[in-house]
Amino acid sequence: MENDTGLTKHQQVHLRAMRRFEQVEDKEQRKLSVEDMRFAHVQGGQWDEAAVEKRLNRPMFTINRIEPAIDQIVGNQRQNRVSIKIRPVSDGADEKTAKIFNGLIRNIESSSNATNSYDSAFDESLAGGYGGWRILTEYSDDDVFEQDLKVMPIKSAASSLYFGPSEEYDKRDAPYAFLVTNMPKSEFEHEFRGKQALSFAEDVYSRGGCDDWFQGDTVRVAEYWEKVPVTKRIALLSDGTVIDQDEDGQVLDELSQQGVTVLKTRTVDSHKLVMYMLNGNEVLEEQEWSGKYIPLIPVYGKVHTIEGRTYVKGLVRDSKDSQRIYNYETSQAIETSALTPKDPLWYTPEQAAGHEVKWKTFNTRNDPFMPYNEDPKSPGPPKRGGAPALQQATLAMISQAAGDIEATTGIYAPALGNAPQLLSEKSVRSQAEKGDRGSFIYVDNLAKSIKYCGEVLMDLIPRIYDTARTIRVLNVDGTSEEVEINGHLNRSVIDTQTGEKVLVNDLTQGKYDVVSSSGPSFATKRQETSAQLIELSAANPIIAQLGLDIIARNLDINDSDELHTRIRSQMIKSGAVDPTNEEVEELGLNQEQAPDPMQVALLENVQMETQRLMSEIQNKDADTLSKKVTAQQNTAKTLDVLVQMMLDKIEAGVPLTNDEIQTIIAQRDIVADSQDELERESLINRQAGEQNMLNNMG
Repeated sequence: MENDTGLTKHQQVHLRAMRRFEQVEDKEQRKLSVEDMRFAHVQGGQWDEAAVEKRLNRPMFTINRIEPAIDQIVGNQRQNRVSIKIRPVSDGADEKTAKIFNGLIRNIESSSNATNSYDSAFDESLAGGYGGWRILTEYSDDDVFEQDLKVMPIKSAASSLYFGPSEEYDKRDAPYAFLVTNMPKSEFEHEFRGKQALSFAEDVYSRGGCDDWFQGDTVRVAEYWEKVPVTKRIALLSDGTVIDQDEDGQVLDELSQQGVTVLKTRTVDSHKLVMYMLNGNEVLEEQEWSGKYIPLIPVYGKVHTIEGRTYVKGLVRDSKDSQRIYNYETSQAIETSALTPKDPLWYTPEQAAGHEVKWKTFNTRNDPFMPYNEDPKSPGPPKRGGAPALQQATLAMISQAAGDIEATTGIYAPALGNAPQLLSEKSVRSQAEKGDRGSFIYVDNLAKSIKYCGEVLMDLIPRIYDTARTIRVLNVDGTSEEVEINGHLNRSVIDTQTGEKVLVNDLTQGKYDVVSSSGPSFATKRQETSAQLIELSAANPIIAQLGLDIIARNLDINDSDELHTRIRSQMIKSGAVDPTNEEVEELGLNQEQAPDPMQVALLENVQMETQRLMSEIQNKDADTLSKKVTAQQNTAKTLDVLVQMMLDKIEAGVPLTNDEIQTIIAQRDIVADSQDELERESLINRQAGEQNMLNNMG
């Protein structure tokens, strides 16, 4: 029963929250998760109370083989960061706006150190199965009303973060959620004056392995997030805009004066989000949230639903028994070895007679010689009888437990760099990749949560950054820039009744898709790119010439930007690469340049020579060499056109490249060679004609 008559609204909320919390707390799962994290990370956490009692005053060693497996997966995750990417997917969405969204989200993550939140959540979900972070809003400065978004960590999600019934992994469809936190009593009394410092459901956690979360000077309070059903009206305007009448309806009269009218309206079922701060006795605060998603992002290890019940665990759960056996058998072996007498030296009294002092200090002195007496009853020198051997069963059990830990974690010796039998790098890499595949589910679940975080941010950004303002965005290479937002997206209207400026939000503006991708960090990829390009350049000098600017840009050295700029400038001047619009502006290539006198003189000489050759061609015997003369005329004309184009380019202020100059010279040489060939053939024809004439006369 959700509603109880005779109670105030807040009393009903508190009663409903307490009943719901009992349904979702899942004490057994949460207790196991806390135990798993203790087992992996807390000194002494791998020995339970029963084992400690049995081995009282006896050796208890902990050889933690689980934490290195965790560290291996954590290291892989931090070397291959998951990032949020925004893509336009509908009309009205464009790449430029998507780039702004990407840059803004990167800036939100950077300013709030979101990687710390992601890493903490991943570490907790890997060890215990539960992790998470949250999204908050805060004012950008003390003297402004503009807010910014922040990504903040949730510590100990196993004992603090709870969601209502849900079908989705990320709990986006959960109708409610809880975030339970500790608060010092002094802080509670200062923030909630007159309220009773009664902990929220403290008795739940005081059992099992969670009792240390509660100290006498702290109070447990809870944020209770609830989706409250509402209906809202949306309106289609004559200019194609769709607005929320409940939010922007007050400016419809002003819009009508601009000729914009309402064409259609309809009512849709929706919800609003309300957060109630609770203690064990009452509702302390109530706040409405701007977005449609509960801003609590969960991360889970492995999740299985069996007969309607959900089971959550991390990497540690299935390895605990093997680790316990390993610790116990190792402690037992060490204890047995310590209690086993050393290999004694057996001798008769007759052999030691007269040398007692020497034999008493035999085990503490390093004498090179030991005297003894001959004893016919025991021929030869004193002998050792052999020490008792350590039980082979114990050693076999230790080896078996070590293998079981590898099998249950999925991280084998090669993945940890311990594989002397694998001599080739390919073999080692292949074995390491097997371990990566076995643990990929944890990284993949983190990627799902980060993707959902991007969707929550995309829902909040238009609501929080809802005024025309200049914001800082972060590019993928770490550089930043200032951009203006909202001025081109929404319509600003003055409400004549209140005199306030209202930014009318168009609900039909382009839709954007959120995806997550993982890979090496930008710095790592930059180093890899530089190394690969240098290797390719050594093998092929052409690559070095064509990609020198790219190599310089990716070098991880001081002043690499300046080196890149200088190399680009030289490559642009030589014509090896085309300048970007920014480089045209920076290098002044868009301004009229003075012609290069040497290039102008060269072209003019080529042009004069071309015209001379064309004049000579026209005087050739058209009857005998008509086809070749025609071809030569065309070649000369082509050269003349090419020369004129180059002159025009120089007059426009664009210097010629070496390739262009060489092309003109080569074309001129072709014309000249053709002309020489025509002259030789003309001479041969004249001589043949004269010979024919002499023959006829004879």
